Amino acid sequence: SVKKWSIKDVPSEENVEVDFIAKWLLGFLHLLVWGSIILVHAIPAPDPVQCNRTICTLSNSYGAWGDRKDCSVKSVVYPTTEEELRSAVAHANKNKLKVKVVSKFSHTIPKLACPSSLGHDSLLISTAKYDSGIEIDSVNLAVTADAGVALRDVIDKVEEAGLSLVAAPYWEGVSVAGMISTGAHGSSWWGKGGAVHDHVIGLSMIVPGNESEGYAKVKQIGAQDQLLNAAKVSLGILGVISK
Repeated sequence: SVKKWSIKDVPSEENVEVDFIAKWLLGFLHLLVWGSIILVHAIPAPDPVQCNRTICTLSNSYGAWGDRKDCSVKSVVYPTTEEELRSAVAHANKNKLKVKVVSKFSHTIPKLACPSSLGHDSLLISTAKYDSGIEIDSVNLAVTADAGVALRDVIDKVEEAGLSLVAAPYWEGVSVAGMISTGAHGSSWWGKGGAVHDHVIGLSMIVPGNESEGYAKVKQIGAQDQLLNAAKVSLGILGVISK
C-alpha cells in the first residue's frame, strides 16, 4: 500500500537539527551521570603474606583457601638477587625448615604454596622483589628472566625488541617461575602449543646442598639435560627456580 504524506508529516531541516541536538545533549548527560558513578580508583592487590609479631599468614588471590583454613608460616623472606635466594634456601636446609615459594600475587587456587600445616617449622620465600632481570637474546630468539618477573613485564620487554612470546596464559600478573612450575598455558597456533613450559629451553634452579656447598647450590639445567622436563612443571618440590 502507498502512504499518503501530508505537509505536517514531512520533517523540516530545522526540526531535524533540533532533534539531533536534543538527542546529543541527552546522550552527553547520560554519559556524564553514569560515568561519574562507574569510575573507580584502581589499587594494587595487597601482599598475600601478612605478618604480626609472632607469625605470618599466607592467602591466595581469591581471598580464601579451599579448606577455609589459614596457611601459617614462621617467617617470610624477600630476596632481590639469586644469591639472596640461594641463602634463603640454605638457611631453610640448615635449620630443617619446610620451605615453599610464593609469587607477588599468590595466584593459586590449591594450597600448593603453603609449606606446612603447623606453621612453626616453615619458611616462605617470596619472589615479589626478585623481579628486575630480563635479558633479550635477539639472535637466538630467547629471553631470560628472574623468577619473580611478571609476565606483563616480559611481554613489554620482548615487544621492545620487535619480538613476541609464542604462548602465554590469559592473566599477565603471574610470575615467570610460577607460570612455568604450575604448567600455566594459553592458546597457540604455532610450534609446540600453548603450554608455556613447552617453550622453556633452560632453567637455573636452587637445590639443597651439603655443608661444604653452603647448604644450597645453583644448578644450571640446559635444553639437553634429562632433568629439564621434570624441573619445569615441578610444583616447587624439586627446588627453587631462580631464572
